Amino acid sequence: MSSDKTKRLGLNKWVGSDQVLRAEFNENFDKIDAYVDDSLAVKTTSVRLKQGLQVIDVNQSSPLNNVTIQGRTLVNLLGRAGGFEAGDIVQWEKGSATLTSDTSTFVAGKSSGKMTTTEAKVCFIAQQFTYKKGKYYILIAETKNGTATAGVRIGNNDARSTWNTDATKWTTQFVKVNYEKDDREDYVIFNCSGAAGQTGYIDNYRVYEITRAEYEAIDSMTLEQIAAKWPYVDDMKSVYSPYIVKYGENLLPPFTEWTRVTAGSKATPTDPYKITFLANGDGDFAAHHFRCVPNTTYILKVDSLDNMYHGISKMNWNEAIVSYTTETSFTFNSGNNTELAYVVKAKDKSKIGSLTNPTLCLGVEAKSFKPCNDDYLFFPNVNLASTIDGTVYDTLFQRDGKYWKQTRFKSMDLDGSLPWDFDYNFTGYKRVFIPINSAKMPLPTELGGPFVGACIKYDGKILMNSSGIDQTDQAYFTTNGGPYFKIYISNADSGWGDLYKRPLEDEVRAYFYGWVMYDANNYPQPYNGSGTKAWGYRDPYGAGGLAGGTSTPPNFPAPGFTPYKLKYQLATPIVEEVAPEGGITLREGLNQVEVGTGMIVREKANQKITGNSYAIINSNDPAYPTGSALKHRTKKILTVYSNERKDGKWNIDDSIDAIGKQRAWIFYSNYDPSAAYTVTYLALDQYALTSSIQSIQAECAGNIKSVVDTLAVGQSDMAARVGALEITRAQRAQPQWIKPTLLNGWVNYGDGAYTDAGYFKDEFGIVHIRGLVKNGQLNASIFMLPLGYRPARAMVIPVATDGNGQLILGRLTIDFNGSVYHTLGGTGWFSLDGISFLAER
Repeated sequence: MSSDKTKRLGLNKWVGSDQVLRAEFNENFDKIDAYVDDSLAVKTTSVRLKQGLQVIDVNQSSPLNNVTIQGRTLVNLLGRAGGFEAGDIVQWEKGSATLTSDTSTFVAGKSSGKMTTTEAKVCFIAQQFTYKKGKYYILIAETKNGTATAGVRIGNNDARSTWNTDATKWTTQFVKVNYEKDDREDYVIFNCSGAAGQTGYIDNYRVYEITRAEYEAIDSMTLEQIAAKWPYVDDMKSVYSPYIVKYGENLLPPFTEWTRVTAGSKATPTDPYKITFLANGDGDFAAHHFRCVPNTTYILKVDSLDNMYHGISKMNWNEAIVSYTTETSFTFNSGNNTELAYVVKAKDKSKIGSLTNPTLCLGVEAKSFKPCNDDYLFFPNVNLASTIDGTVYDTLFQRDGKYWKQTRFKSMDLDGSLPWDFDYNFTGYKRVFIPINSAKMPLPTELGGPFVGACIKYDGKILMNSSGIDQTDQAYFTTNGGPYFKIYISNADSGWGDLYKRPLEDEVRAYFYGWVMYDANNYPQPYNGSGTKAWGYRDPYGAGGLAGGTSTPPNFPAPGFTPYKLKYQLATPIVEEVAPEGGITLREGLNQVEVGTGMIVREKANQKITGNSYAIINSNDPAYPTGSALKHRTKKILTVYSNERKDGKWNIDDSIDAIGKQRAWIFYSNYDPSAAYTVTYLALDQYALTSSIQSIQAECAGNIKSVVDTLAVGQSDMAARVGALEITRAQRAQPQWIKPTLLNGWVNYGDGAYTDAGYFKDEFGIVHIRGLVKNGQLNASIFMLPLGYRPARAMVIPVATDGNGQLILGRLTIDFNGSVYHTLGGTGWFSLDGISFLAER
């Protein structure tokens, strides 16, 4: 009888005088046979990822495969008013209270709402709101008491949260609301109660329509779960630019990327993973903040610790999770924390000290040192929408080694670049329309009455979705004479007076660029059909609420204007290929994985130079020239690229001068003025960009055979993609010139010796223009470039032109709205040759 077993398969081992039994001998063969069967079987393991940081345990190292993401749209029925940013507070009614924006304390954005009572009673701010019969709603906000005796609360006149008296932190409060019998004309309310002059704070107020199942499940959810499921968004947002990051086995970066290393401590990274504290420093510590999964066990190990302490603390650096120790390894539990700090310092500051190769891993088993090596999978600019109840949704999926998006919803800006026209005049408001066509507006599922989707006004208000009655702030699709999409606009918003019966096309388009019409002879009164027309943009600090007066209808966006937005369900879904960046391999055992949205990938940088010292990106430091901002405020800058390659010479740090949280800078000696720099970063203001992901479904291989099969299929798919790219590149070598429609009397020179006007966009996004034209109108458009072929800003370009039979220098302007127009020079002939620029609009 065997007295020992093998480690892996548990096979019987006989030693010494052990008797060999036939049953044990056959048992070994059965185990080997079963192992072979298991190894040859095709096994996959389902992986479900949720928004945020999590731990995934797999039994076999394998690529993450068959990733599927469902779209989700959140429509905040308060629009943008619940953000309490500057300009939002005027939308709230006040009862025995004042309301101001407070920039000293907030949850998101740049400010919160500060309510101050003016009487000793239950005071309020409120928004009128209609609760529809048979619908289910949840009201959520972050609140903080100021000095109010009774505290603060949210709700309506029938349902209210408890009073929050905590003035030390922000607290999530919620109320669920349902009316079964009739519509309820009521309010969305924030109360503050106490003596006159007492205060309370509110931020991120949102109202969502939810399903009955969600309504019934709320009572079993924690506040954290409610806040995560229904985060605050401005007006209407869908999943935008989702990403997955699998962090390296070692969760610590090199010392050059640590959060805190002070000069006074004399701490110096002497190698990527070695830090040295020189003698006679001030005794201060170095630290790195790392994200962690709550209530999870981690192990910290270093290869050497010479005259050094190290430990784990909370983010204030004062509350120890693991007190300073000289042990080379220790385990700890993260508790209820989502972020902790690893801290190191000299044991005896009068002597030199060093620490090498710190390794932070999940679990209790110490791992040999490896540099941090993260995997990522980004889906830049992908937008995934859904219906409010989530039953119909866009889907991102993987097939044949490629990623695809099945689009069921169309999301678009309704700005002045679209062919708007006037439709009908009513007392106090007017109706305008836009034709539906397959290019810009594919057909919706409904062409009469309410449609599946939503239309958002420039101020964040949700327009009524119906065609049953005529009233302002309403939108709908119709087949009557169309198909068309129609919007009702109040005269107070547009500046078109009741007596001005028919605004012109350019005037309607100017409205959708954010401009308000007025009577220049009776400023700022609406234009009523006589006098002088003028336009200004909304400015709360301008005289009469307007600024930037002009006498012609502007064909460009007003400063700071947010256009109308439309999302609707398509009659026919569209499947299109998606270009991701990166790939993920899960290693055997525990993996720390993050899922999120709002990852901005390889955005063109606007780096600025100060003297010959530094180049900087995303900073408002007064020592640098202005204009280095990225498009969105940054939460975390991941990478700076130079000519599409990662440039490790850039330093990324937290700074009070950053626009957001982080900036990037480089010594001028390492800067290449001729390089094209791009940046990948995580946007800070998620509420203004995206909703959250509910879940991601994926698979990984469950055994060696499945891993090999996955890699073999991946190799085949890669070969197919490379072959297709080679063919496409060869085809792109022969540009397909597009012949534009010439305008305002301009024609091609046309004698056969010269090239006709044309344009094309190459594989790098560069638009090229050529041709020789003549006989057109001075200072007028020659032709229009479509969306996708336009510069970000207007360009002034010198060209060759005719000047009474002589060659002279002329000027061509290419506007951001696509207009290519003559601004200086003759019309006998006008050259368009040699023009090229980056398409950014």
